[in-house]
Amino acid sequence: MASHLASVFDGSLLPSTRPPPPSSPSSLGLPLGLHGSSPSGTSPSGSSGPPGSSNSLFAPLTLHMYIGQLPTRKAPGADHIKAEMLKPISTDLSHLLSWFFSLCCQWSYVPSLWRHAQVYPIFKKGDPSLPSNYRPISLTSVFRKLLELSLAPWLSSVSPPLDLAQGGFRPRRSALDQALCLHELMQSYYRRSHRFPVVAFLDIKSAYDTVDRRVIWDALSRSGASSPFLSLLVHLFDDVSVSVLVSNHSSTAFSPVTGVLQGSVLSPHLYSVQLSPLC
Repeated sequence: MASHLASVFDGSLLPSTRPPPPSSPSSLGLPLGLHGSSPSGTSPSGSSGPPGSSNSLFAPLTLHMYIGQLPTRKAPGADHIKAEMLKPISTDLSHLLSWFFSLCCQWSYVPSLWRHAQVYPIFKKGDPSLPSNYRPISLTSVFRKLLELSLAPWLSSVSPPLDLAQGGFRPRRSALDQALCLHELMQSYYRRSHRFPVVAFLDIKSAYDTVDRRVIWDALSRSGASSPFLSLLVHLFDDVSVSVLVSNHSSTAFSPVTGVLQGSVLSPHLYSVQLSPLC
C-alpha cells in the first residue's frame, strides 16, 4: 500500500514539461523563515497579512470557539492527542495556542508532527488485494486542524474568485444544486434548438492526490496572498511526510510531491483554487 501511494504522489502523472519542484518556499519568492536564515538572523519583517493582524486570526476567544467545535470520537494523528483531551482545558490552552500560532506564522514553521500524516486506507470497491481500490484518509494532528481553522478566513479572503459554476467543495452547495443547474441548462437549450444537448462528464482520477500544488501557490501569490501567511501555508503542505497505517503497523515515511491531504481543513478550498480556471 505504501509503495502504491508513493507512486501516486511522486508527480509522474504531471506533464513532463513541468519544472522541478522548489527546494524551499524561497523559490516562490516567499520569505525563508526557518526554511533558511533571514538576512539579519531575526524574524521576517515588513510583510503584511490579511485584513487585520495575525493576532486577530489567532485570538484566544476564536481559538476557544474552534476547540469547542472540534468533533469528538475521531482518530488522532501521530501525536495521539484527541479533541477530548483539549476541551476541558480550552480556556488556558487557547491563550497558549494564540501565542504559539503567532510564532508559527511569524517564522512560517510548525512542529514536524503537525506535518506528518498517517494515512489509513479505506476500502472502496472491487478487489480488496489491489491498493488502488482503497481511499487514503490522512490522520493529522488536532493542533494542525486548529491552525488550519484559524487560517481559513484569511485563505478565503485572498483566494482568486471562484467561478459561480463551480459547486464542488463550496459551503452551502451540493450535488443537487449542480444537477438543478444542468437540468435548467438542458431545458433552455431544448427550448431554443428543439433537441437535447450532448453532455460530457469528466472524472478526474485521484483528484486530491495528483494536485500540482505549485499551481495553487502561484494562483494565491498572484491574487495578493501575502507573507508570512502564504509561506506558512506552503510549509504546511509542501514539507510533509506520509506513512501508511494498517493494523497498528506503520510503513516507512515518504514525502509526497503532489496532492493535498485528504481530511485537511483547507484541502477542499485549495483544490477549488486549482480547479477554478477550468470552469
